[in-house]
Amino acid sequence: MSVAQRIEKRIRAERNAQYEKLNLPADFITPNYGGRSIVNVPATIIRTLGGYFHTPPLDPEITKGFTTNVQRVVLIIADAMGYQRLLDALDANPQNGFNKLLQRGANLTPITSTFPSTTTAALTSLWSGYTPAEHGFVGYQLFLREYGVRADMIGFSPVATQELGAQQLVDAGLEPDKFLPIQSLPQTLEHFGIPVYNFIEAPYAETALSQVQIRGAKETFGFVTSSDMWVVLRQQIEQHRAERALFVAYWSALDSIAHRYGPSHDAVIAELNNFGYSFEYEFLRRLSPAAREGTLFLLTSDHGQLDTPPERAVFWRAHPELRDHLVMDFAGEARAAYLYCRNGKVDAARAYIETRLGDKFFVLDSRDALEHELFGGGKIAPQVKHRVGDLIVLPRDNYFWEEHEEVKMRGRHGGLAEEEMLVPLLVARLDA
Repeated sequence: MSVAQRIEKRIRAERNAQYEKLNLPADFITPNYGGRSIVNVPATIIRTLGGYFHTPPLDPEITKGFTTNVQRVVLIIADAMGYQRLLDALDANPQNGFNKLLQRGANLTPITSTFPSTTTAALTSLWSGYTPAEHGFVGYQLFLREYGVRADMIGFSPVATQELGAQQLVDAGLEPDKFLPIQSLPQTLEHFGIPVYNFIEAPYAETALSQVQIRGAKETFGFVTSSDMWVVLRQQIEQHRAERALFVAYWSALDSIAHRYGPSHDAVIAELNNFGYSFEYEFLRRLSPAAREGTLFLLTSDHGQLDTPPERAVFWRAHPELRDHLVMDFAGEARAAYLYCRNGKVDAARAYIETRLGDKFFVLDSRDALEHELFGGGKIAPQVKHRVGDLIVLPRDNYFWEEHEEVKMRGRHGGLAEEEMLVPLLVARLDA
């Protein structure tokens, strides 16, 4: 049995022990916060660079032989790159640049995303090492009790007025650098004298979301596409090769492509081929021996994606009786909806879904999810209990809630399907 097979077997086995009391459907993949999730990646980086962190590091079998005498760490985060889709791309194209690392002894294993498996929650965990329960950024749409609004947390604007522009909450006084109750990864590493260099697409460099998640980076470099990302990353590693440092690059194009066409579309494999080509020819081959020496390379993702064809949509406004049991429309995700029930209507809302839509959705008590650490352990952020509502509604298979009359996205994430939850972790030494 390979390392990857053993890690996946542990993920599935520990799900039953950790979350047995939640009675989740058998095909759900749950977060493995104890050593096989994206939350454990920052903890491993901190320890590798000489620091300490409370979150458990990655399963030692994943990193064995890779973390000694490390001078720098390069972390690549490819948004929405599911584990199986990367395997498909590597199998389909032996010339993909990441295959070169595997041929030199790299490890490629599955790890889990967070719950929910969405950018706001998962990227915040990758940029901090804290679980969603600890950082409190638990969805794309959140009821922010402290501001009295249901908000789009990508644009930081009220859902009702998001079409009028982004960052309305910031204009109204929300301070991005104070939104989270935890430190970011750069802030943690600063205690140990380790600088962090951040590489992100230029339009995202100054957004409220980036300011929330990425605090304390020594320098941020905006790039245009993945090709110049690899060039600029290489140049900066060369320039700072005398430093003990972390370099983090975030690439979002795959997520956009998968949302538009669906993650099983040929365009996804095409983009992974382009990404791997630029990695090999603009980064790996041109990096000097001095810059390779002591370099730990990590490639992972925040979450995967699931094909969600229009016929799998369940239109929210077609269920007025369910909406009558609620104080507002759902928050969270189309594939992990938080329901806020009217006083005394929790059982009625649950009964409606279980009797009318039970073949499409699974209902979970939000308090049970928190108590049994589906959002992770640690010190629970003050606002979390207000942000997850009374009930959590999780789709079975590839169903999803749709708020609009027209279904625009053919790929989604947020829930506990294998395609959403299992992401790759490629671990390599560039001096191998």
